[in-house]
Amino acid sequence: MKSGIRPGLGRRSVVSLTGALLFALMATGIMSSDGTPVGAAEKSAKASPVNFWIVSSRSCPLGSKVLQGAAFDYLKYDQEGKPTWGDEKQFHASLIKGAPICVSVHGSFVDWNDVATDGFETARWLRNGAPDRPLNVVLFSWKSTGPFTVATMPLMISALPQVDTQLLGRRSSFIGLYLGRLIADLPAEYPVSLLGHSHGCRTVSSALHVLAGGQVQGYVLAERPKHKRRIRAIFAAAAIDHHWLNPDQRFGRATEVAEKVVNLRNHRDTVLRIYPLRHPLSNRALANVGFTAQDRMVMGNRADRVMEFDVSGVVGASHGWPSYYARPEIARTVAEHVYFLPPKTGTKSSSKETAGERQIR
Repeated sequence: MKSGIRPGLGRRSVVSLTGALLFALMATGIMSSDGTPVGAAEKSAKASPVNFWIVSSRSCPLGSKVLQGAAFDYLKYDQEGKPTWGDEKQFHASLIKGAPICVSVHGSFVDWNDVATDGFETARWLRNGAPDRPLNVVLFSWKSTGPFTVATMPLMISALPQVDTQLLGRRSSFIGLYLGRLIADLPAEYPVSLLGHSHGCRTVSSALHVLAGGQVQGYVLAERPKHKRRIRAIFAAAAIDHHWLNPDQRFGRATEVAEKVVNLRNHRDTVLRIYPLRHPLSNRALANVGFTAQDRMVMGNRADRVMEFDVSGVVGASHGWPSYYARPEIARTVAEHVYFLPPKTGTKSSSKETAGERQIR
């Protein structure tokens, strides 16, 4: 449902001009994701449609009950790249029958001006991972800039970066209640894959946790769905403690509803190397160390639901989301989980692969 507070004129104009231009250029095959021209052969290649929406929780209150029909703002992009504001009913009616829904959640310090661009690039990247299959893509946006944020350039993100990072980390967890509400209200027949980046992984973990009946910051999800839905999650540059998905931990019920959690591990991520310095008792980030042997032991049978791909060799020291959606090999690797495809068979597994970790080169 639409909120009573509509996005400001500046937000509308940015989406209408920048988002539509990028969408139109790429939809017609004029430009690739890295800004280079595309050849005629690629333009003529057949690809299944992508239904792309932005669902924003930026107008939703923080620290309140999250009821059915939360006050989201819905923005739809048509095949010509024209954006139009819609509502929950129109969003549900637009869903491609038989196609899964992939909900992407951005991290912190993402301004509204960048949402349309990143959302489209993500949709295009995912589509190219399995171009013969249709997909519904939703970019779930949240108010991810802090009170002291003055810029979004790497290493210059805030006048008081530690304060902003702590505040936004906590906020991203609370926003999981809204993401859980969005998922709970979707038509029951659609499987859902959740793709989180950085603090967006907290939002995804939180949503899974409350969908299973867990509590986040003193709140639970009202009117949880009684039907079972197929849900998978993919974490990129996950800015969460590596043990938070263990039973009885912060998001310990997440694996009750997620049939698979895929962690893209990157031990070279320079931003997350300082993650343990947030406070004296902080653990290392899931993106850096992955699910440890102790984590898997504590998870018990649920450890079978988590798996990892080492992307250190292709992403390198970068933390930013563009470093992920610029890599088609990552899209091809996670396509099985985004599109709910049958697992690949007939390949030999190394000892690391048997333990749930594979390397992307």
